[in-house]
Amino acid sequence: MNHLKLHHDRNSNEHTTRRGFAMAMVILLMIVVGLTIGVSMTRFSAQTKSVARQMEKYQEHHLGRGLQEAIGAWLKQQNGRNLLEVLEPETGHAMDIILADGSEVSVYLRDAQGTALSNLTGRTDRQIQEGGALLRNLIVNTTEREYLELTRPFGPSTISVMSAPDRVLDAAARVAAGQFADQFISEINKIRSESAVVTRTQLTRASQAAGLTAEQRGAVLRLFSADIELWAVIIEVRAGQGMNQGRLISRYGGITRIRINNRSNQSNASELGAFTTWKEIDIHTRDVDISQLY
Repeated sequence: MNHLKLHHDRNSNEHTTRRGFAMAMVILLMIVVGLTIGVSMTRFSAQTKSVARQMEKYQEHHLGRGLQEAIGAWLKQQNGRNLLEVLEPETGHAMDIILADGSEVSVYLRDAQGTALSNLTGRTDRQIQEGGALLRNLIVNTTEREYLELTRPFGPSTISVMSAPDRVLDAAARVAAGQFADQFISEINKIRSESAVVTRTQLTRASQAAGLTAEQRGAVLRLFSADIELWAVIIEVRAGQGMNQGRLISRYGGITRIRINNRSNQSNASELGAFTTWKEIDIHTRDVDISQLY
């Protein structure tokens, strides 16, 4: 009898052990399966995000190319006219494009040459000397953040006399006009307040009215320009249908060069260069800070 009981207890213990082992294996298997699913989902999620990023870049690339063609065609219609004379004065609005789905793309062009060139690599000795002095003037009169907002790493060495902020105008005028800087700034501000466009002739007259010497007038023409080459292109897309119809749904911007082609067979057509930068812009900001596009 004791022998049977002992045998029964042994079988019971072995059964319990097997059940415990089986349960542990089931739990381990569940953990392995869970980890496998988790890893697979993570990989899938990463692949999905990667594909989404690629699609977004693809769409942005072709959007940029399409806009380049549309803006290029619009520029040719202007026959080389000063763009500041054909754009809306306050906004820089150039044209609207209606897409196949009813969405509306508004194109704006803004003077992007009002800042000072911070990268003087490859420039002439005189440009390096005068540009370096200008940058030193800016450094001592601005914070680090302000300095970055008032400078750009590429583009012409000349500064747009029309759009130069006060501190850039002052910094450049100190280099070019020397002791006559205040008079020169006053003359430029007078022209800017009276006209939407400052011509090269007006720039020269301002130098003469301020009493600048011939050498100083030459420096003014080396540091300032009335002919803008560097432009910010900003586009705003508004939905054409659905709940968001008419609402701003995306905004992009970039910097490019626009040159006047003076060849006779081109009828002085403006030519749009490739975008040096192209970025998505926050749609919730009221105005676009061009310094963020450099």
